[in-house]
Amino acid sequence: MKDRISRIWKRHPVLAALFALAVIAMVGFGIRTVSFWLYWQNPDHHEQPIEAWMPPRYVGMSYGIPPEILGPLLGLAPGEDRHITMGQIASERGQSLEDLAAEIKAAADATRAAGDR
Repeated sequence: MKDRISRIWKRHPVLAALFALAVIAMVGFGIRTVSFWLYWQNPDHHEQPIEAWMPPRYVGMSYGIPPEILGPLLGLAPGEDRHITMGQIASERGQSLEDLAAEIKAAADATRAAGDR
């Protein structure tokens, strides 16, 4: 097996290096996907109290609100929520974090009710 790999490496070094990089990327993305899935399978991460440090994507995942509902609720354009926190959104809107959290919880309840039909 070692001789075969050595022979391939000598004959096609660029293709062998690209293949090795592809395998490394595949393993890395696989580990990331599994860890993400395991994190959100834990019920402790569902409906966490909304805090100022949380980004909209995390809140949406925690409360089960799709981005197409949460984005307009928070006044964000698609893809705009990358580097903004709930605390920043609340201060930009001139409201308390608790009031913003109440709006988000109401949207989560409405989303669940719509899904139960």
